[in-house]
Amino acid sequence: MKTRIIAHRGGASLWPENTLMAFDQALRLGCDGLELDLQLTNDDMLVVHHDADLRADSTRRNGEWIPETSPPLRLEDMIYRELTDFEVGVCRENTDIYEKHPNRTNFQGLSIPKFSEVLEMNATYEKTPFLMAEIKTEGSATSNAACKHRTDIYARQIGDVKPENIVTLCFDWRCLTHLASLLPDTPLGFTTQPVSRMENPGKATSLIKHQIEQMNELAAKSGGKSPLNAWNAWHGDINAETAAFAHDQGLAIYAWTVNTADDMQRLFDLGIHSLMTDRPDIALKTRS
Repeated sequence: MKTRIIAHRGGASLWPENTLMAFDQALRLGCDGLELDLQLTNDDMLVVHHDADLRADSTRRNGEWIPETSPPLRLEDMIYRELTDFEVGVCRENTDIYEKHPNRTNFQGLSIPKFSEVLEMNATYEKTPFLMAEIKTEGSATSNAACKHRTDIYARQIGDVKPENIVTLCFDWRCLTHLASLLPDTPLGFTTQPVSRMENPGKATSLIKHQIEQMNELAAKSGGKSPLNAWNAWHGDINAETAAFAHDQGLAIYAWTVNTADDMQRLFDLGIHSLMTDRPDIALKTRS
């Protein structure tokens, strides 16, 4: 099996993240698919943006950087027409994002895209790219009704997408179980919080295996047969033991966010299904 190379947020270390331009560049480079994040505006428009707020380090309006306000500028408080006034293609110098992605090329005039625009763009390629769409929530701060509402909107938009061309990811089990009730055939991947960053390797492996078991137990409680297709994990949590355990549970393995050749090769050797990276240029070279 050949591991898919997935451009995380479109390849965030090379191009402005979560923009149509980045997605197109990543696919032209040779990536097998795209990973993107979905937020909901006040007028129920699904848009592609990682954070719930507009970021002061990479967002401008009328050529001026937005201020770090308190409270911040939240997408859920704005209608989509308001979002089109902002551009997100340039990193502000001397900020964390600027330092994190020194090889990124900035572009003027890029805006936050609608999810529907990504789906339309995907349909134009000769080979349909694989899409990894993450529904964003704020955990317990997001109500059950809000989870259901954004999942309803998402389900309507992907209803015509072939199941082999998409997987839905989420940290929030509520969104995944509701989506499974709406679209039983759509693949689902449960995203787990990183464990190995906080625990010693032996304890971390035990906790990770317990997380995977819990995933399938939750799935069983939600309706019998597990709707889960994949374990979506921080790359440091994936080792020979956890990978074998996930495979024994019938789960594909997706790794995020893998940006060095050594980590990429280790995961390729473990036989993971998809590798998400900010550096698809390195990943494609390493896989070849």
